[in-house]
Amino acid sequence: MLPSIVKLESAMITLKIDGKTIQTEPGTNVLQAALDNGIDIPRLCYHPDLSVSGGCRLCIVQVNGREQPVPSCGLQCEEGMEITTQSQRLTELRKGILDLFISDHPLDCVICEKAGACLLQKYAYQFGLRQASYPNLQARTLYQEDNPFFLRDHQYCILCGRCVRVCDEIVGAQAIDFAKRGVETYIATPFDRDLRDTTCVFCGNCVQVCPTAALMPMARRGRGREWEFERVSTICGYCGVGCTIEYAVKEGQIIYAQAPPDGPANGEYLCSKGRFGWDFVDNPERLTTPLIRRDLAYELGLSDQPWEMPPESPLRMRKPKVEEYFIPVDWDTALDVVAERLAKTVREHGPDAVMGLSSARCTNEENYLFQKFIRAGIGTNNVDHCARL
Repeated sequence: MLPSIVKLESAMITLKIDGKTIQTEPGTNVLQAALDNGIDIPRLCYHPDLSVSGGCRLCIVQVNGREQPVPSCGLQCEEGMEITTQSQRLTELRKGILDLFISDHPLDCVICEKAGACLLQKYAYQFGLRQASYPNLQARTLYQEDNPFFLRDHQYCILCGRCVRVCDEIVGAQAIDFAKRGVETYIATPFDRDLRDTTCVFCGNCVQVCPTAALMPMARRGRGREWEFERVSTICGYCGVGCTIEYAVKEGQIIYAQAPPDGPANGEYLCSKGRFGWDFVDNPERLTTPLIRRDLAYELGLSDQPWEMPPESPLRMRKPKVEEYFIPVDWDTALDVVAERLAKTVREHGPDAVMGLSSARCTNEENYLFQKFIRAGIGTNNVDHCARL
């Protein structure tokens, strides 16, 4: 007789946030519990996928029974807690914190590339801060263009540490960290080397999580404001993982790529190919329609001009003039030609005269169907995959 299996479930914690009774799982911090229940709390350094920093202090809340406000990101939910997220006292404290931030930050929102998507700008507007009450420090002035993918403009950095944590905890590259102390603190590579000389893999996930304009894609510069872009969501075609990717598009051209936070396969993160490898879309040498060689087109009656293959095949040329050797056809015609020639080869030379080479850019389901077609349809085991070569 098999022993019975008892499933133990953790009891949910019940607490009140702004008078609203909510339930959450043990181990959840107050900030995340509030966000999960539609209660917004200002925050700059917090990210749900990263470890808690508590550095910005903007998410402070008042806990019933405690004299001083505490950061909600580092406060674990407890049974019976009563939390207040909005009050006159908290507003004044948050306003003072933001005042300190903008005292060390350029107030050039009218020309800033991140305007409309900057969290610091959002909260300065929310709390009515037009200018800082303190002397403008501008302690960080370093501007770095040491790679072709994104720039680092330290004057916009608020030292939230998101980039450091995502590089360490999500990517695992550990290419950057905090350097120096006090007002001289900045985000640096080891020994201030160029990013190309570090363990950086140029995935750009640090750019994605940056709340200000400190990290920006190179392709983004001077291309428009955030509200001018159309957002187009699709699936990345570089491999079979199926990452959700969102393109910022203006006038039919891709400006930059990012990952929406709700991507089922990848969340808010992309690899370097998915984030920066989309420039082929506008490449003038990109083939956008099927082509048939001119001699075959004449043979099939698709062209009335006879043509003979020159001594050197266009396939051996570095950059052949495509229009001299091929003519465009529709997809149905191209597929019919391929199917007929493939069947003819099998009839005349047998199935082992055919080999199938699949692609890592296809989905698992597509690769399964392809090998099934080669093995069961054609009748040969000559099938391989480009990821093995």
